[in-house]
Amino acid sequence: MTDLSRPARELLNALREHARTQKKWDGTHRTGVSLPELRRTFRTVPCPRVEDELESAALRRCLEELYESEAIVAKKGDDGEKIPLPKGVWLLPTHRATVKVREPLPPLHPKMRKVSGLWDSAAARTRIGYRALNNWFFSEPDMTPAPKRERALDIFGSRAYSEYFNAEEKAFDELKGPFFSDQANLRALLAMYEAPPQMLTEKLIPENDGYYGRIGDGDILLVVENVTTCWSLIEALDGMEDHAVGYVVCGMGSAFLASLSSVKLLRHGRIAEIRYFGDLDPAGLSIPAAAAEEAAKDRDLPEVLPAVGLYDALLGIGTPLPRKERRLAAQLATDRVRWLDPSHQTAAAAMLRGDDRLAQEWVNLRHLKANTEWLRGMNR
Repeated sequence: MTDLSRPARELLNALREHARTQKKWDGTHRTGVSLPELRRTFRTVPCPRVEDELESAALRRCLEELYESEAIVAKKGDDGEKIPLPKGVWLLPTHRATVKVREPLPPLHPKMRKVSGLWDSAAARTRIGYRALNNWFFSEPDMTPAPKRERALDIFGSRAYSEYFNAEEKAFDELKGPFFSDQANLRALLAMYEAPPQMLTEKLIPENDGYYGRIGDGDILLVVENVTTCWSLIEALDGMEDHAVGYVVCGMGSAFLASLSSVKLLRHGRIAEIRYFGDLDPAGLSIPAAAAEEAAKDRDLPEVLPAVGLYDALLGIGTPLPRKERRLAAQLATDRVRWLDPSHQTAAAAMLRGDDRLAQEWVNLRHLKANTEWLRGMNR
């Protein structure tokens, strides 16, 4: 290639760029360029010509150099003109294609035998899903029924799978293929169930005690960022005594801030304070911090405070995993965690300055039923 004249070298580079952008050429096979494309590309490169030299002659001179360098070959036939040019050229490969090595089928757990007929045709991420489930079954897991997103963290909640999913707790929402699309079979196989979204209504339905949708007789409204953890908390609190939680509601992410004023409709139920629990990541902390600021401006709204015991549990049992959001500068991280209890601010700020997050689904139904330490800050 170093022996080429500058015009020939620039023509070759322009032809390759044309093939890459217009033909999705990756350089691993030959690709054709027609004579009209040749002419148009030739006109884009600087090419000094001898006096009165026709374009066809200058183009043919560059092509002859490229034939000799074995960078291109002419297609059969020419245009029949006085200075004949080929009907087109073939750009020759610049490198060999990378050989894709198929991941071998691992030894399968008896519950995963169906995968043997699906493995070879599966996409790479789908095979990761098969492997994760297979490894989980071999670990002799606790098969107590669990909500889908909590089960997803049981299976995919490690750094080995982080690069394949936007959020590990949502892995089952992203996995495709016949094995994962059969939702009824998948739920039965993994002993998991959907946590339905809460049914919301603008009309309050009075009950005999004059309250509305209570989980207990306390004066705390517990707002939970995501649906799964909300339902796990409702199930765990059902029949539990000695707590001050009156209501458990799902904040639905950023919708909590928009619906904050509706809390005033529940003041007939004597709501004294709002406790909030969400993901430990930039978005998950910005929501309650903004809500706390808005509530402080309204005398008719109670304070928005962290559910201290639940954040204790999250920091204690959760596995930090990579997040997609960018790192926060030190001062911004410090500002973002100021809403949290002081005992949690240092750990949370370090996480925001780094690359990880903690999904609230780590505080799963098993943990909530196994102890009551997470009620700290919401006891009587």
